[in-house]
Amino acid sequence: MKTDILATEVIDKIAVVTLGSPKKMYFDMAMGDALTEELQAFAGNPDVRVVIITGGTPGYFNRHFDIPALIAIAEQIRASGRQWPDNASYHGGFFDKAMAICETMPKPVIAAISGTALAGAFEFTLACDIRIAEDGDYLIGLPETELGLLPGASGTQRLRRTVGMAAALWHILMGKPLSPREAEAKGLSTKQSRVKPLIARWKLQGICRNILRNRGLTLSASSAAPMKRLWRMGWLSNEIFS
Repeated sequence: MKTDILATEVIDKIAVVTLGSPKKMYFDMAMGDALTEELQAFAGNPDVRVVIITGGTPGYFNRHFDIPALIAIAEQIRASGRQWPDNASYHGGFFDKAMAICETMPKPVIAAISGTALAGAFEFTLACDIRIAEDGDYLIGLPETELGLLPGASGTQRLRRTVGMAAALWHILMGKPLSPREAEAKGLSTKQSRVKPLIARWKLQGICRNILRNRGLTLSASSAAPMKRLWRMGWLSNEIFS
């Protein structure tokens, strides 16, 4: 598959999903639907053992959610007059299904952060099992509080599970994005790579080769899925990958 919204390829049992392009670099419903469909297919494909998700725009993993799309949703809700009590059930947006698949598919999902990943883009990476950031002059994190907002795509929950309550609260309240090296030091990314381009390296060597050797984890849904559930339930990423 190759469009301005999404591109995918499978090489040596490694699926690479490229988000957007210079013509289309914002999360919206079309990208969410396409990504959900591709991830569902990869989750059930025995010839795919590792999934990498990266950005298709130079300097960006992806931009934030498409603002006109969010405004349209807000206007529809306002016009409907609907109100929700504090204990109302959460109904996900157009990327929640894709994020849920990343968390639950029985094979590792790697976010290859190839450039700026702020707000919704960073929240998406938190749904992946591993985050590896390319070295460079760009920012990673949740700056919403600087704009008078809160992270709205489960970043408040997933970041806490990743770095712990105190560190997550500090990052969210300060609203200060981090460089790739700072993000690794603080646990927001699993690893920071000084090798470019990352994707070419991963296809040939390094982390994916090591993962592919672990046949029990990457071939068996019954063995991998429970392990991923344990990670998500209680363990922190810096405990798993230290």
